[in-house]
Amino acid sequence: MSSDLTSNEIFSNVPCGIVVLDKNKQIIFINTRIQQLTGLPSSAIIGNNLCSIGLGAKDDSNSISGQEWWEWAEGATIHLRASIQDANSNRIPVFISGKRGKNKDSECILFLCVFDTAHFEEWAVETPVHTVPRESFHGLVGRTAPMQELYGLIEKAALTDVNVVLQGESGTGKELVAAAIHTTSVRNKKPLVRVNCAALAETLLESELFGHVKGAFTGAYKDRAGNFEAAHGGTILLDEVGEISPTVQVKLLRVLQERVVVRVGDNQEIPVDVRIIAATNKNLRSLVQKGKFRQDLFYRLNVFPLNLPSLKERRPDIPLLCSHFIRKYREETGKNILSISADAMRLLMDYCWPGNVRELENTIEHAFVLCTTDEVLVTDLPHELRVKAVREGLCAEKFAGLSSSASPTVVMTQKINGRLNITREILAAELEKHAGNKSAAARSMGISKVGLWKKMKKLGMQ
Repeated sequence: MSSDLTSNEIFSNVPCGIVVLDKNKQIIFINTRIQQLTGLPSSAIIGNNLCSIGLGAKDDSNSISGQEWWEWAEGATIHLRASIQDANSNRIPVFISGKRGKNKDSECILFLCVFDTAHFEEWAVETPVHTVPRESFHGLVGRTAPMQELYGLIEKAALTDVNVVLQGESGTGKELVAAAIHTTSVRNKKPLVRVNCAALAETLLESELFGHVKGAFTGAYKDRAGNFEAAHGGTILLDEVGEISPTVQVKLLRVLQERVVVRVGDNQEIPVDVRIIAATNKNLRSLVQKGKFRQDLFYRLNVFPLNLPSLKERRPDIPLLCSHFIRKYREETGKNILSISADAMRLLMDYCWPGNVRELENTIEHAFVLCTTDEVLVTDLPHELRVKAVREGLCAEKFAGLSSSASPTVVMTQKINGRLNITREILAAELEKHAGNKSAAARSMGISKVGLWKKMKKLGMQ
């Protein structure tokens, strides 16, 4: 047993002390860390009992005798605080994890891991922890570094009650981030209320947020509580907060400062306890500089800003997102679509994605409408991506069931429409591809030069 352990460098280099006892309660192995802690050579410890390192001392309240260790049932795990003694009789506080068992020769042994508090805490703080990246987090999907950082910031935001501003392009998942913060916070038992500030006119938004009393305006037939009251104890998401008017900004500032709302047409203050998350695809600092957003409101809201990465900034997440959306729409539609072809994936990876993750999801949903096999092809993708495929001259053989001699453009239009249907975009793409050479463009599309001229005239391209 001893020779097996001492030959294993792993045991000698772990950051905790290791002690192994045999059936006679004698120490048969210690690692380097135990020698460092005690200042004793292995020869002074091996072959002795736990008293040699102070664990069996009877006069120490933080010690435990060798006999007591063996009272634990075989296989049981021991966790306790104790202390060991160094060569100068100094006591060192430790935490011990131990387990009784048997070695390969079926002899009873006791295995102890000894964590000296000061060293272990220092090691735990200063040593980088390498973990497997999370692929998803409360509805968000992605394993790239920007997403891992975002997951961590969401967890930190959830531990506090400060106001958060989510900034990012449209379609980056601001609603999902807001929901993740709410779900992982202590407010998760209360409502998360979402308000799209850009979707309502000023008077309607004011009523929506703060409520109104009967007769406050035409159509106010009864009292109505606003969204702040509905979110009491929970969280309110103010989406597109950069769109709110100066009047509503003033009232929102009052809610933030005084934690009360006043319904439209009333003067009674109603206390509210709400955590505010604001979302915007605009630069609020720039709006402040232009005088379109109150500076005091900005600083009240922007306590904990979170910037959401665009899909262009995390392209390696695209295959993972595609798999996620394929699973989603396979369950919704019942279609047995399993994957995406290599050519289609290349286009997805190269596309600029102005609509970010939302546009990618719409692309997969679109493909589910057209796809007739278990694999999404280029011809199943939306128009913008198909035009890109023409420009890149994807090989016609890739399109199953169609003539391999046909040009990519003809194959594409036949596949989609059942007949030759050259659109203005496809024609423009072919002319661009052939540097304006109409003869070459016509040959590529499988039509005559005269046919090309007629098509250009019909499409108003002459």
